[in-house]
Amino acid sequence: MSTPNIRPVIIDDFAAIELLNHSVVDLTSPMDAERIQQLHAMSSYHRVIVQDSQVVAFLLVLGPDCGYDSMNYQWFDQRYDEFSYIDRIVVKDGFRAQGLGTTLYEDLFAWAINQKIRNIVCEYNVEPLNEASRKFHSALGFQEVSLEMVGQAKRVSMQLRVLSV
Repeated sequence: MSTPNIRPVIIDDFAAIELLNHSVVDLTSPMDAERIQQLHAMSSYHRVIVQDSQVVAFLLVLGPDCGYDSMNYQWFDQRYDEFSYIDRIVVKDGFRAQGLGTTLYEDLFAWAINQKIRNIVCEYNVEPLNEASRKFHSALGFQEVSLEMVGQAKRVSMQLRVLSV
């Protein structure tokens, strides 16, 4: 196996990103080719990890006032002036538990520090619980800032990590 390579997303990656997202759609939300194009255009940070010539992970992040229609994004946009909102991170099955998610987050943190962005925000499901995401974010220093209901059956933990810039 070759060393993972992080790089900005290009249009040729969209099909692989769509397949990756679809593989975990029960934990994220649907994202077809048109939606990927929209979110990519809004994104402040959108990277993939390529290993052995295939996209094996991606991270999509949006900044303030970008017009994103996600309720969770809007919650942060109403409360923070400056932030990077992690919309989704997906690592391909068979490549999980190899540190690729952590590698992407560390790259994001370095980028954010360089951009003088202190607040890295995201959410994960607590009802139903996404235990892997809870452990992952806790290990990376994220802290809960609120619990919010999304619809009638889903509760999310709003998370914040403050960086030293």
